[in-house]
Amino acid sequence: MLRGRSRRWLAATFPGGGRTVISLAVIALLILFAGGIAVNLVNQLIIARHLERELAAAHSEVSALQATTQALAARLEYERSDAATEAWARDLGLVRDGDIVIVPERVPSAIPQPPPTTPVPSPLPTPPPNWQRWWHAFFP
Repeated sequence: MLRGRSRRWLAATFPGGGRTVISLAVIALLILFAGGIAVNLVNQLIIARHLERELAAAHSEVSALQATTQALAARLEYERSDAATEAWARDLGLVRDGDIVIVPERVPSAIPQPPPTTPVPSPLPTPPPNWQRWWHAFFP
């Protein structure tokens, strides 16, 4: 084991002998073990908080989708009803059997409308010669 100088240093530093060194080593290992457990616990708490946020977001998305589903179900129920069919037919100009159709007659207005004047397009200006465009490109 230990001889000479090391043994004297050990005896002077730790008067209890080898038992004190073993006790310190065990305490150091216990502190490291407790620190590892604490770090693991903190990591688990961080993960749990992140998962709770994801769960809350998923719950809000589910409730929004349920509201959309209910709105679509109500719309589908209306579209399958007779009232929706009749409104659709009226929009297309269809009538039921037995309905009396009245087509209003267009009465010409008393003031004659002047014919629309078409504007005369002004002639486009002639573009400058090619040599002038090059001149302006190099010497603006």
